[in-house]
Amino acid sequence: MEKDVPPVQTPEEDQQLEDNQRLIDDAKATAADLRKTTPDPFPESTPPPDEGTPGS
Repeated sequence: MEKDVPPVQTPEEDQQLEDNQRLIDDAKATAADLRKTTPDPFPESTPPPDEGTPGS
């Protein structure tokens, strides 16, 4: 039985992952700024958690 070997990432894949993470970080910062500056249209609702989405 062979051991599970993780796939090797190429420099291009590493760069894409870094770019994607930067986009995610920028989106989170933008969302946080919007939460501070935009009135809540549904004040009776529960705000989403800050720790991310269930898939992350």
